[in-house]
Amino acid sequence: MSGATIYQVAERAGVSASTVSRVFARPERVSFATAERVRAAAAEVGYRQDVTTRSGTGHNTGAIGLVVADGSNPFFQDIRAGADHAAKVVGSVVLTADIRESLPEAMRAVERLVPLVDALLLASSRLDNADVIKVARRIPTVVINRPVPGVPSVIVDSYTGTLRIVAHLVEQGARTVTYISGPRNSWADSIRWRALIDVSQGPKEDPPTDLGRFAKDAYVQAQQLAGLIDVRQMQADQPNIRGGRRAFEAWRDQPTDAVVCFNDLVAIGFIDQAAREGVRVPEHVLVAGYDATDLTGLVKPSLTSVAAPLRAVGRVAAANALAMARSAGPAMSAPRVLPTRLVVRESTVRRV
Repeated sequence: MSGATIYQVAERAGVSASTVSRVFARPERVSFATAERVRAAAAEVGYRQDVTTRSGTGHNTGAIGLVVADGSNPFFQDIRAGADHAAKVVGSVVLTADIRESLPEAMRAVERLVPLVDALLLASSRLDNADVIKVARRIPTVVINRPVPGVPSVIVDSYTGTLRIVAHLVEQGARTVTYISGPRNSWADSIRWRALIDVSQGPKEDPPTDLGRFAKDAYVQAQQLAGLIDVRQMQADQPNIRGGRRAFEAWRDQPTDAVVCFNDLVAIGFIDQAAREGVRVPEHVLVAGYDATDLTGLVKPSLTSVAAPLRAVGRVAAANALAMARSAGPAMSAPRVLPTRLVVRESTVRRV
């Protein structure tokens, strides 16, 4: 157990020490709001429940941990909403740790959460595979939006989503495309770039086996689109609006017909900076993003984006993690792949 005590947790949460004890030993006897407040306070002061006591007595914490790369991004907010839904169905709560795109903070967040929860969700974790596998040996774990060998995961079909963007851009007359990429260790980012390369040069090998039942159709579509566009890659220094603005400055020196951005936030930043400098979307450049968050319909022009069922991702991941924790079901033997769809809006439609 850490140096922090239940009395410090109680003081921070504004409850009695006995209430803190009940939250960890008998969570069903405490209201949802109180349990959430106590668990948040425990994380803040660094309190760690004795894990051997937790498991040895048969008590569970009644909580599931969720580590997100950026809590301000609507992408992760939707995943959290789905996880919340699955947790509430079985009387659990979700404790979220926001690592703010920090690799060092990722492991610290895991260490803070593990003693407080029954299972763990890693959403777009910046941890490398070896670290994820070590975590999964300690606590039931499901990885979101990234496959890790031997660890259950829920991913979305970004490969096919990227092919759909390309097909649409070609229909609109685009022949050169810049991909503004995200974090270098992002699996989703690498899959999207792989799809663009396959379209530009022709697929040299089968699509990623992680795509499961979607792989065959994706391979056929990549062959049909091969050679129709030229692509290049640029790095967004941050996967957010600020990073998108700075990416525009680099793109401006070598413009292309279209731009595909790592996520909606980068695309919105790109469009904003373009407008400031007199570059009109879609008249001068077509712009598309990923995730189809609510923001895409609020900006002007509205943003074309690849939509993923993010709430379903959160629900499926949380339900599987909790089932593993309660030995109510086996771990997923292969990544659970959910489909994507293209939502076409103003930012990629040429005005006649």
